Amino acid sequence: MYRMGQLITAAILLLALSSCGSSPPVHYYSLDAMEKTYARDADNSVAMGLGPLRMPEYLSRTRIVTRGSNSEVLVNDFHRWAEPVDDALHRITAANVDGLLEDVVVVAFPYNHVATLNYQVIGRVDAFDADQRGHVVLLVQWGILTPDSEIVVQPRRARYETQASDPGNHGSIARAMSEAIAEFSRDIASEFEAAVP
Repeated sequence: MYRMGQLITAAILLLALSSCGSSPPVHYYSLDAMEKTYARDADNSVAMGLGPLRMPEYLSRTRIVTRGSNSEVLVNDFHRWAEPVDDALHRITAANVDGLLEDVVVVAFPYNHVATLNYQVIGRVDAFDADQRGHVVLLVQWGILTPDSEIVVQPRRARYETQASDPGNHGSIARAMSEAIAEFSRDIASEFEAAVP
């Protein structure tokens, strides 16, 4: 009887271990900058700080978040960002704007006090995610100031929408989110050029 109990316990342990080993692998995704050719900036180039752009708390995680129905937020355990969305948004937007503007060096937040900034893009991201149909929304308030808080580009609320080509594919969703960042970056560059000829 004791021997039978040991065999049953061993079988249960083996089943538990095999079920643990069968979980799906974790996949990682990145947001990407626009494809631009970067030229060396002139020594007298102005410096623009990109950020801070405050992010909502529900995006402060490595797991990819999508929107469900009835205000449900879906957090995926097996599809994750390679870096925090907060860091990626600042880094990629800065790289995009830097590639779009000549003789402007764009530095991503957080920047240290070594950088002397002539302008600063600040704002708040209210939403940046996709729904189950692959519809991506980036909702952001932003403006451009000088270090003396003089307004260069009036604060505004903007909405950027893109569509993932394959809604069930997280890589496709990441590409659509990168496209939304690209649209946001183009607006920053064009508004800056119009305000600072």
